[in-house]
Amino acid sequence: MSGMVMIEGLWFMSLHHHDGRFVRGGGRFALSRLDADGGRTVFCLEEAADISRAAGPGHSAWAYAVSSGMNEILVHLAGAKRPITPGGGVIEGRPVRFALQAGASSSTDIDQAA
Repeated sequence: MSGMVMIEGLWFMSLHHHDGRFVRGGGRFALSRLDADGGRTVFCLEEAADISRAAGPGHSAWAYAVSSGMNEILVHLAGAKRPITPGGGVIEGRPVRFALQAGASSSTDIDQAA
């Protein structure tokens, strides 16, 4: 997928939506869609002791996220301090939208641009 994104003050790394099974550790994860404008729509944002067990087809929001176009999982590992970018490049902020299953009618845009 495409790089890093900041949500609620934490940097998240983007992975293909089936690659959460390879993240053997705790932290926060989001089931999300990378949108055409470079922004993201988040369908679920949670914390888990083991992301590989939590962020998969057995998750309660998985079917909702897949049917809404989920194409990535965003991961922030517990203890991660700051993002590592290739060549020390600048991470450009894009909008992050929330369309959570329980509150889809209260979707919010958060402008991440600096």
